[in-house]
Amino acid sequence: MNKSFYKISALLVVLSLFAISCTSDDRDTPVVEIPVADYANGIFILNEGGFGYSNASVSFLDNDGQVYNAVYSTVNNMNLGDTAQSMGFHDDNAYVVVNNSAVIEVVNRNTFKHIATVTDKIVNPRYIVFETTKGYISNWGDPNDSTDDYIAVLNLETNQVDLRIPVVEGPEKLLINNGKIYVAHKGGYGYGNTISVIDIASKTVIASIPVADVVDGMVLNNGFLYVMCSGKAPFTQDETVAELFKINITNNTVETALTFEEGKHPSFLEFENNSLYFIMENAVYTINSNNFQLPQNPIFSPSEDGVEILYGFEVNNGNIYIADAKDYVSNGEVFIYNLTGELKEKFSVQIIPNSFYFNN
Repeated sequence: MNKSFYKISALLVVLSLFAISCTSDDRDTPVVEIPVADYANGIFILNEGGFGYSNASVSFLDNDGQVYNAVYSTVNNMNLGDTAQSMGFHDDNAYVVVNNSAVIEVVNRNTFKHIATVTDKIVNPRYIVFETTKGYISNWGDPNDSTDDYIAVLNLETNQVDLRIPVVEGPEKLLINNGKIYVAHKGGYGYGNTISVIDIASKTVIASIPVADVVDGMVLNNGFLYVMCSGKAPFTQDETVAELFKINITNNTVETALTFEEGKHPSFLEFENNSLYFIMENAVYTINSNNFQLPQNPIFSPSEDGVEILYGFEVNNGNIYIADAKDYVSNGEVFIYNLTGELKEKFSVQIIPNSFYFNN
């Protein structure tokens, strides 16, 4: 399952057109054998794969610029599963959230050798974060049921879910700060417009912060939670405006809300060197957090370099990483830029790359 209802809708349309050509093979991507224990320094790229085709995969870019595809299947001699949603690191392990397979695959982050599969009390999992000996996993439950969504509390020692924390519909990205979990409610099959605050000690929701429709990005910095809300898209026939919020987490109140022009629907939100970065109309924009005002012009447009469907976005250590899903059935590409928009590198990965994870 993809990152949101909107991407699900787009993907299902494409799949209906290209079902014959979308198979679980590697679409002619060369698989480079890699020695065990060679993933300690580099970047993992999670490839979502086609929904329903069980062709999710992991690629790896090492610090020498070599790209390795099909890492999980090469190391473990088995498929990753159906629709890789996200991944998280804790100590020596990586936890791969496989949405439509409803599992969390636990591997060693440096060898990618399989350790365990978490299946108990996992239903439509989305994202995972960690605090001491626990992992916290957002779950949609049955996406047609708006009342059964929850955060699963994973015991990292036993790989069993000890508890479910009920939350409102469509929990997505999670952030942990000072004993609290911030849950972005994008809405699942519906449309979310809140941030839940969970107290880790009591495992209960202690606050709900109202924002705008379709929470798509969330970052924490210097006592503030920045939340990007894309607004409902035109195809919903109930289009709403997008907004960017600056929330004081000492009292969970909105300090500033910036409203985008009607018809503009930004997505993603990243933070680097005191600046916020986001995507709008396939272009990259930035805002200085000390001068919190909407920019007039983008830094650059990746479409000029051949990016077709901008599906994944990350800013890290002076670089901007963009995942291009192409037509959702062919192998995708990764584009790496500096912060001024100069293209540094691009390379092919596998089907529907959606996110980046830095193992350094």
